[in-house]
Amino acid sequence: MKILYCLLLFSILTRPTLSQESSSQDWMKVLSYGVGNQTDQTEISLDEAAKRSKQCFPEQFSTANLILSNGSTIEHLNVKYDYKEKILLIKQENTVLIGAPNVISSITFQRSDIYPLINVNQLGRSFGRQGFYASILEKNSNHLLKYTTLKAKNVTKPNNSGQVDLYKAPEKELEYFMQVDFLIAKNQRLYLIENFKSKSLDQFDEHASLLKSYVKEEKLKFRNEEDLRKFAEYLWSL
Repeated sequence: MKILYCLLLFSILTRPTLSQESSSQDWMKVLSYGVGNQTDQTEISLDEAAKRSKQCFPEQFSTANLILSNGSTIEHLNVKYDYKEKILLIKQENTVLIGAPNVISSITFQRSDIYPLINVNQLGRSFGRQGFYASILEKNSNHLLKYTTLKAKNVTKPNNSGQVDLYKAPEKELEYFMQVDFLIAKNQRLYLIENFKSKSLDQFDEHASLLKSYVKEEKLKFRNEEDLRKFAEYLWSL
């Protein structure tokens, strides 16, 4: 039975091309492979998907083409990426199917104002991340990337009872906040950019002094995406 299962899985993953003409059952066999690593669910309701909008990119479903890790393509799917749960949400009729990002190489949206998504494993070093990087800028296979995740921290729970118990420790609750990291890929090497300060720029070795001067002269501000684009293009020119 295991041998038959492996043969079936191999035939799915090595299928040359997939398109919207293929049945949803066919492409979902591919996209659902490995979902169990993230969740036991295979689908959620449209209402649940709407509630997750703030933890998704883009917030609303948008038409995209998916390139799988074996090079085949699935076209014209309405998708958004849940970067908290690290799963792909695929809208189909009156339900939302769940796909695993580990079999997807990249996602290109038809809307030009939505950044393409690249699987973190496609760029070598992942810095312990999972899921997708958003490609803010691409030039000659070099990328300026953004990685978004939700982090949790313990905060003191508000006391709405009006009573104070001096002998009871304050209750804690989890609060989620969005963390955005920026990375630059150059010549098949990936760098994590924490800021524009000297310590962060020293990782660029022989280019570090030039980059420090450029940041100072141009008065670049970290986390300003336009300034990050200028920084990336200058780095790629060196």
